[in-house]
Amino acid sequence: MKVHLRIFIEVENLGRVMNILADEGVTGFYIVEYRGVSPAEWKGFTVKEDPESAISLIHDYARDAVLVCSVVDEEMVEPIIKRFRDDMGEEKYTIMEIPIKRIIVNSPGT
Repeated sequence: MKVHLRIFIEVENLGRVMNILADEGVTGFYIVEYRGVSPAEWKGFTVKEDPESAISLIHDYARDAVLVCSVVDEEMVEPIIKRFRDDMGEEKYTIMEIPIKRIIVNSPGT
């Protein structure tokens, strides 16, 4: 089975994560940059519902982060997780493993 692997990391760890994935046989991935707030940092906040207050809160408290995603064979997931435990033990990261039911690719003209 194929798995959509989603790895949330801090920006400064992007090179390390790309190297881990390459070393573990991942041949392609995509990256999404975002600003996020961790649950520990968010705890206790009440957000005013006007857009300006919400945007201000994000600007003041959110951190730059990166989501690295790849579709991999299920057998690759545990070795990747082990490498993260071994090589990134002191860094913040979140790994989500999402089973893929099917993949449909439409590529006209190729």
